Amino acid sequence: MATVLITGGTGFIGSNLAMRLLERDKDTKVVLFDRNPDLSRLTGFDARYDAVKDRVTFVQGDLTILPHVLTLFDTHTPDSVFHLGALLSAGAETNPTMGFQTDTVGSWHVFEAARLYCQHTGTDPIRVLFPSTIASFGSFVAPGALVNNEDIQMPTTMYGVSKVSVERLGEYYTRKGWIDFRAVRFPSVIGASRGPGGTTVYSTLMIQEPFRTPSRSYIAYVAPDTRLDIIYISEAIDALVGLHDVPSNSLKLERRVYNIAGIRTDDGKAPTALDIKNAVTAIKSDAVIDFQVDPVLQKTVTSFGVLKDDAAQADWGWKAANQRMRLGPAVVAFSKEVKEFPKRIKSLDLFGA
Repeated sequence: MATVLITGGTGFIGSNLAMRLLERDKDTKVVLFDRNPDLSRLTGFDARYDAVKDRVTFVQGDLTILPHVLTLFDTHTPDSVFHLGALLSAGAETNPTMGFQTDTVGSWHVFEAARLYCQHTGTDPIRVLFPSTIASFGSFVAPGALVNNEDIQMPTTMYGVSKVSVERLGEYYTRKGWIDFRAVRFPSVIGASRGPGGTTVYSTLMIQEPFRTPSRSYIAYVAPDTRLDIIYISEAIDALVGLHDVPSNSLKLERRVYNIAGIRTDDGKAPTALDIKNAVTAIKSDAVIDFQVDPVLQKTVTSFGVLKDDAAQADWGWKAANQRMRLGPAVVAFSKEVKEFPKRIKSLDLFGA
């Protein structure tokens, strides 16, 4: 039976990834490592979780403590690693010391543990999957500009700096033959059970809040015409799993990090906040969504570019945005998830509950 280690495994992306891996293969078990595990994101799947829970192991620990990570590998002997554990953008700006320790040093601990484990056991380099971000490009990108896979990265936040550092470190470890590193750069990921800490959380709450029971109004802190590159959680998981499954000899040694484009409107652009509102009211006419601009947050959101993912399409067969989920179906899928699994939903704002 294959063992998959997921750091940050009870988080938003981690919990969805765990369910995908467990449900697609009955011969897979997952080890979910977190500093503060929130089991409700898994148990909230109700019958779906009950069907797979015998193959789930929860481990509480801290990425910033190397012995915790080394013990994790020695005890659970993973075949693959999805390194998702991180302090998100707003949290890392509030506490940059913790952001550096968790996001940069913690990632080095994962890479070192993987290297030492393979060296000790004589096994092939472990595949280590990592989610990077559009925020890694920072100030080099003009607001709303298309961002190529190899464009210059000039991040302006601790979160972005850490992501770029880990990208380069993962590539270094791969060139040395120590690990098999692969990464995707995501736009804003939307979906039920997203946590606080990101400046683009409004894109999730505009959809989530109206479909809760009872329905809740929401005031977005950006202007209606603000465009944002977004991707629904199921397609973000598609990207992580798809890149994981590519044979090592099919990837280029010099390219291990890939942009992943988000949802596109009919004119090929990223959706506006008003587009999101309209997609919600198309299926829930009484949804109350308003706009009240916060100048600081507005400036941050509009600074993000729009990812081009032609490299991922060429190297490992990732589908172009016009062949994937559109905004309307994404909102429908999101609304169903909110209704079917309400115990997974968190009441949250930008910085916390």
